[in-house]
Amino acid sequence: MADLKKDSNGQWIALSGFVISLIIIILAVMANQAVIAGYHSSNAALEFPKENIRELNLQTRDNAAIARELAYEINKTSNESIHIIYDDLFNNCSSQMRMLYAIHGENINVELVSINSTTKVSNASEIDMIKVNITYANEKTFYVAEPEIIEVNV
Repeated sequence: MADLKKDSNGQWIALSGFVISLIIIILAVMANQAVIAGYHSSNAALEFPKENIRELNLQTRDNAAIARELAYEINKTSNESIHIIYDDLFNNCSSQMRMLYAIHGENINVELVSINSTTKVSNASEIDMIKVNITYANEKTFYVAEPEIIEVNV
């Protein structure tokens, strides 16, 4: 029994086993962190509402073209200028879009900045393109397009 107390070879084996087990635990934690970081970074890319922003831009372009056609139709029976009618129609449409997006918890603002027009020979102006500011915000994303140039005379 006295010989076993003086023999220290077993202590080195126990110490090396302890060091190897610590290394394995550290490697397991690092591998787990790498998997979690990869999951969160790929999930963040999926949470970006690119389809909602693309849909907002397309709706704005469609509404701008439709408002142009309606402004010319209303101008035939009204004394107001095409620019004033177009401005009213576009603002009504953007306020309706704002309410529709608010139902889904998204905040948008589509603001008409300017109307570029050309004058025909008959002194009636024709709307060629408009400039709008588009703002989109939800709880995670904020997107601004200032100014977005939309050709409506296509």
